[in-house]
Amino acid sequence: MPKINRLPIPIKLQAAVYFRDKWLCHFCLRPVILHVALKRLAHLVHSRGTTKVDLAYWQPNWRRDKAPLLDELAASVDHVTAHSRGGSHDLANFKTACARCNARKSAKDEAAFRQELQAWRVRGKYGEPTAWDGLAFVFLTLARQDRENLQASEIKWVTAIEEQLASFTSQF
Repeated sequence: MPKINRLPIPIKLQAAVYFRDKWLCHFCLRPVILHVALKRLAHLVHSRGTTKVDLAYWQPNWRRDKAPLLDELAASVDHVTAHSRGGSHDLANFKTACARCNARKSAKDEAAFRQELQAWRVRGKYGEPTAWDGLAFVFLTLARQDRENLQASEIKWVTAIEEQLASFTSQF
């Protein structure tokens, strides 16, 4: 089968998926974390001179040794039907996945992956989180305090999160 080139998933669409799915992995139900929130936290800690040690909050490649939370719990968008298998590149075919499940699922069929997944599916003793935001509000707060040092992608995340919050609050 020839390789199918695909465009990156726009940040606005990623934010819409995360908010729709309440920042929980579609597969294992673990809460996920917005990667740029940990990047901003690392920046905050280092800019305050709090530590000279390179803390394992953020690493661009999400390496386990340099950023263990990202390696396991970073929010990612998964194609339910893999793009390589003809799955569409739109909201209906996207689900929130933790980095771990996204890597393990790869291009597998969702039903086959779910059978494999049963051994590590997480269930909260008191139910699933109802007010988890993936640290999106932490990111938004830190980004607003340091706007002049944001990268272009972080500015896009600020805009996307603010739009999601505006649409969410307009529903009530």
